[in-house]
Amino acid sequence: MTDPADLTLVELLPLLRSRTLSARELLTACLSRVERWEPEVKAFVTLTPELASRAAEAADAARAAGRPVGPLAGVPVALKDLYCTTGVPTTASSRVLAGYDPGVDAEVWVRLRDAGAGLLGKTTLHEFAYGTGSFPTRNPWDLARTPGGSSGGSAAALAARMVPVAMGTDTGGSLRIPAAACGLSSLRPTSGRLSAYGVLPLSHSLDAVGPMARRMLDTALLLALLAGHDRRDPHSLDESVPAYPTAARDDLRGMRIGLPTSYFWDDVDLQIADGCLGGLDRLVDRGAELVPVEPPPETPRILAVPGTYGVTMGIEALEHHAGWLAEGEELYTDGVRRRFAEARQVTREQYVEAQQDRLRWADDWRRIVERAGLAAVASPTIPQPPGRVGPDGRGPGPTIGLAKAWSVARFPSLSVPTGLDARGLPVGLSLSALPEQEAALVGLGITLDEDVQLWRRSPLPGPG
Repeated sequence: MTDPADLTLVELLPLLRSRTLSARELLTACLSRVERWEPEVKAFVTLTPELASRAAEAADAARAAGRPVGPLAGVPVALKDLYCTTGVPTTASSRVLAGYDPGVDAEVWVRLRDAGAGLLGKTTLHEFAYGTGSFPTRNPWDLARTPGGSSGGSAAALAARMVPVAMGTDTGGSLRIPAAACGLSSLRPTSGRLSAYGVLPLSHSLDAVGPMARRMLDTALLLALLAGHDRRDPHSLDESVPAYPTAARDDLRGMRIGLPTSYFWDDVDLQIADGCLGGLDRLVDRGAELVPVEPPPETPRILAVPGTYGVTMGIEALEHHAGWLAEGEELYTDGVRRRFAEARQVTREQYVEAQQDRLRWADDWRRIVERAGLAAVASPTIPQPPGRVGPDGRGPGPTIGLAKAWSVARFPSLSVPTGLDARGLPVGLSLSALPEQEAALVGLGITLDEDVQLWRRSPLPGPG
């Protein structure tokens, strides 16, 4: 039998339901990967095998007794260390919150736990999600490189087969960027699709909560379980959850995919560009049509640095961190302190102007997508490969220049692997769509992912 740690969620669940595989066997396989690779990958801030073991034992006992269990009964999961968890520290990978027990549980964690999942641990991130480096975590596809971020620990834990399910957040690409860097699938859902209650914020108008997995089908399954209104989250969408697809489509005739003629494919590493175009060719082979589209004329200004994104995030991050900054700004790392210093130069008037620009730019994109009849807009998720780690163990994270566009526009956006480049590094394709097209967008990602099947390839050998 295949090592359970190598199986994706949609492969595992039938085996667990039929008791062909026990939850204890699955957890043991994952812990073997943790024991073998965590010292080098460094994906976790805190490991909680006892909590995962408790969930596995409860799931196995219930199934043996014929009692009903949740859909994720016994499945070990990892949470980005922004998700509040009672009794388990929530540190945001920062000295500011060392040992911090928030005394509350994030709503998404409650829904996972109620579905029977067990917490294997809390994963690293770029401090308070304010960057893409994710120190000290390494990329399992090349341990000399960073995993991207800010959800880098969740991505690395998945890629190294330590867990089959992990959760992250996305402000300017923090789900999609590490997914691309580590050969995973992830979706930044429509803002408010998943509850952000109990998740430490960076920028309330840009943040989104979402799942990460090795397979887009797993991501769709998790979205269906976790999405839905939460009255405790003031930004939660009070609307029906889309019917996410559960299979690939053989026929994509009538699907039009927009290729931006400027900005989004400029200055992209040739191997990444070729890999993304190769992925699009696979969709064309199934009947999809590639359509050149000109981005809104204000795109370079909107996406400049700091631009609409930087101004918005800076002001909102300062608001969220005001108390902690007053108590101990020296506890933050130098890089994050510099970002706060830059944010203090932003005026309230600039913030208001940025919100007006954001609404206008999103409306411009909506008109472009609707007029061209697009199912998605395509570009590389990251324009360059993840940076190499320096002698101090730190390295530059990938740029957010492309990913942040869809955060600003408030469009759902996914990253799906198209294969490996000549360096042996994964290539991630970004597909973005109108909010009302979110389910169809996920279906497009599933179709490509089921064709490429990078999820069958492990970057690291098993423990044997």
